This record gives sequence, C-alpha cells and structure tokens, in this order.
Amino acid sequence: MKTKDSYLAIAVLAFGLIYTMGAWRLPRAPVGNPFGPVYFPLGLGLLVSLIGLLMLIQSFKSDQEEHKPTSKRGGYAVRVLIAVSLCVGYALMFNRLGFVISTFVFLSVFLMFLNGLKKWLLSASVAFLYTIGVWYLFEKIFLINLP
Repeated sequence: MKTKDSYLAIAVLAFGLIYTMGAWRLPRAPVGNPFGPVYFPLGLGLLVSLIGLLMLIQSFKSDQEEHKPTSKRGGYAVRVLIAVSLCVGYALMFNRLGFVISTFVFLSVFLMFLNGLKKWLLSASVAFLYTIGVWYLFEKIFLINLP
C-alpha cells in the first residue's frame, strides 16, 4: 500500500467522520423543521467520509498495480505549496475585491497552474462561467448577497 495515499485517505475519512458527528450535534431549529440546519452539514460530512473511504479503497488497489512515480520527489511538495499559497491569496483578496473578481482571478490562475499556460483560454473560460454561475445562483435564486 502506498503510504502517502493511505495516510491521506485515512485523514480525509477521519475528518469526514468527525465533521459528521459534529454536524449531528448541531442545535435543532426551534421553528419549522427541527433538522433543517442539520441537513447540509450532515450531508457534507457524509460525502467527505465517502470520498475518504473511496480514496482508501483506491490506495489498496493501486498497491497491487505497482506504478512507478513519474514526477520528482521535490516537485510534489512545490506543487502543494503553490496550491496552498493560491488559496491563502484568495482568502486575503476575497473581502477587498469581492466574490466575482477574486473568484475569477483565483480560479483562472489555479486552473492555469493545473492545466498549463497553453490552455489559458479554457482555464479563463471555465473560471468565468463558474464564477458567474455561482454568483447568479446565490444573488438571484437564493437571494443571498455575496461580498
């Protein structure tokens, strides 16, 4: 079994289970459906737990296939550091620039980082459509104002 994959899968599964237990312990609504505030966090926790379980199963299967690593050892750490830095930058610019601009910039840069600069038009298009779609969903359908 690949230790990095299995450790990550166990961590995701544990997080999902702990989150699910925490969601179940949320206070019930005094008016209307008492489980109303619990449905979304509970579903999210169960989904994360399921993803962790699937990752664990996949790590067991990949152990049997014996793939050789194609990337250099230090390259993985650098890619993770860049991804985390982009997420921190997004969090820092979110309140100053607002949802639309910060999300579009973050997704464009992140997708270009993942797909390469050659696919910049595809990355920018996906980022634009996603940003506008989420904005429309929250602002016009859910009537929730985004920053």
